[in-house]
Amino acid sequence: MFIKVTRNEAKEIIDSLTSQKYYETITIDEAEGRVLFEDMKAKFNIPESDKSAVDGYAINVDNLTFPAKLKIIDEAPAGEAQKELKEGAIFIMTGGVVPKGANAVVRIEDVEKDGDYIVIKKPVKKGDLINFEGEEVKTGDVVLKKGEILDYKKVALLANLGHYQIKVFKKVKIGIVVTGSEVKEPFEALDKAGVKNSNLYILKGLLKPYADITYYGKLPDNLDEMIKVFKNAIEENDILISSGGASKGKYDFTKEIAKQIGVDIKFTTTNIRPGRPLIFGNKDKKLFFGLPGYPAALLVNAVEFLIPYVKKAAGIVNYQNEYKKAVLTTKTKAKEGRVDFIRGNIECDEKVTFTAAYTQQTSNYLSIALSNALAVIDENEGTKEAGEIVEYILI
Repeated sequence: MFIKVTRNEAKEIIDSLTSQKYYETITIDEAEGRVLFEDMKAKFNIPESDKSAVDGYAINVDNLTFPAKLKIIDEAPAGEAQKELKEGAIFIMTGGVVPKGANAVVRIEDVEKDGDYIVIKKPVKKGDLINFEGEEVKTGDVVLKKGEILDYKKVALLANLGHYQIKVFKKVKIGIVVTGSEVKEPFEALDKAGVKNSNLYILKGLLKPYADITYYGKLPDNLDEMIKVFKNAIEENDILISSGGASKGKYDFTKEIAKQIGVDIKFTTTNIRPGRPLIFGNKDKKLFFGLPGYPAALLVNAVEFLIPYVKKAAGIVNYQNEYKKAVLTTKTKAKEGRVDFIRGNIECDEKVTFTAAYTQQTSNYLSIALSNALAVIDENEGTKEAGEIVEYILI
């Protein structure tokens, strides 16, 4: 029996069955690209004390008239303990602790040196060129939130705040199986009946930031052998993805295999194009995605139905796709009653425009490689004319 759902129904079903991973503790040396499991708070004030923003002279401007001539009595290099200013001026370096008794800093370029004295001609105000304690971050402030992806800037922030060991969500474990006797690896000879295994590389590219991936190889259309591999793969992973065999052909075994390995199938077809066949279900907390074999169909299903929920499982808070709007440059065909995903390119000049690729043939890989976006025409819209607005997502 085939179970058809709409695009939105499919997303709701997948969302309801997707659970987040547990955490592991790592050091910030390996944190880039990982997802925070908990809010990160400042352990201390930043800056930790009042510090000079420049190389210059620490002075007290109270009761000072300009131009002023002050004697240099000491210096305050960065990293040294706080000095005390009772009179005159203290030479201070960028990042040096502002001396006790000083309430402003004047740039080295803004004074004239006269032996052991400096002459300040322009008025200096209280607080000038001082980075005050805690003005950037105060102790206990939440600086990064649970679910944020750590890039190099955020890792550097954690280092600056004294965090070395942190809790992150465990990466999602994903198994990939490519099916079809006709499929050949890139390094294998290709006969006229075969196709190259490009789908693996689409999936790896999309999944790599969020998951640890195990590839179980390409399987010929042998039901018994396929069941063995699928059964092992779903036991070893949080999510199992297969490519090919999701439709209704003689050798389309994915639905039968899913049943045989204990997957509770929730739906087998959606109302999108390309990529109508999509077999989705769960085995306890493990998810199964039986994706179609045509590259464009696989790409659309992966972008729309797979990747957002891999992100959710990985702990990312804002995991749903963010669709933006563009102006169509040409008439774009679509059919009411289904959701059409159109490959093409976004350009940003005076306005954001979308131009459909030269072909929407599902098997055409070149059109995928040359596209940077998918436009979406909803089921109640149909064909759109040039100049109309369309939603899109970058790929």
